[in-house]
Amino acid sequence: MGSKLAVAFILWAFLGYSQQHILVFANGYLGPKKDNIPRDNGVTVKPQSYWYGYDDTITNRFLPVTPVYISGHHPLKTSPHRSKFRFACSYVFTRFVWFRSKRGFGLNTKPNPEGFLTRYENGKICGQNFIQFAKDSLKSNPKNDTLDIVCHSMGYAYILGFLTQVDSIYNLGKILIIAPETPDFMGYDWNKFQEVWQYGSNLGEKKADVICMQDGIAPQGPVKNLENLAHGKGGRVFVPKNASRGFIFSHHLNWFDWFYTVHPWDYGFFKR
Repeated sequence: MGSKLAVAFILWAFLGYSQQHILVFANGYLGPKKDNIPRDNGVTVKPQSYWYGYDDTITNRFLPVTPVYISGHHPLKTSPHRSKFRFACSYVFTRFVWFRSKRGFGLNTKPNPEGFLTRYENGKICGQNFIQFAKDSLKSNPKNDTLDIVCHSMGYAYILGFLTQVDSIYNLGKILIIAPETPDFMGYDWNKFQEVWQYGSNLGEKKADVICMQDGIAPQGPVKNLENLAHGKGGRVFVPKNASRGFIFSHHLNWFDWFYTVHPWDYGFFKR
């Protein structure tokens, strides 16, 4: 009996039926100094400083897994801010003028469809590049392999485009959507994933934080279609009251220490 099992295992491995988990990190805006860097829509396995070490924590939770990195960075003009001037005005108004409001006055919440779709279309190109990269460099077998995804800010639109290329050939595992930009403009059938978690501010909620505590870089409600997610498959997790909150604090990963305090018994905890 033992020899039969051994032979079966060898045949299973030889025929390429081993399973591999690939963890895709999609970053957002890289800052004003890199506003107009050329795009290549490439894929790399080299860790990116953008993630402030959170990628290590997430990767360890998902082991065994192969992390890869893609970039959703696009110029500021593709965002709802549209310009540095509008960004600065929003910061001043929400911090010093309408700071007690709970209705979003002063936040740049109006979508920038052209900019969003630019990132979406580039995400498609990245998806095509990823398929080739995974085949050549990771020896991936899409029929058996699973993709887990983490995206932040501008990376949300980029990932939506990315998914159009990979979701029909790969198994989808879990997706962590962190402080997404313009999340209500375009969505996805999130039930295709095993789990879906959105982390960020609570704008629009009944007990929403006052405006000066909201994410002003990417003002956010729930990602589109999240309300259709099957019970028990995920949901939204808000920046806790005891964490650093504000226009920048509620968005920039440098102040996302609270992410580490989501324990195994808490809503929003994830692992393999």
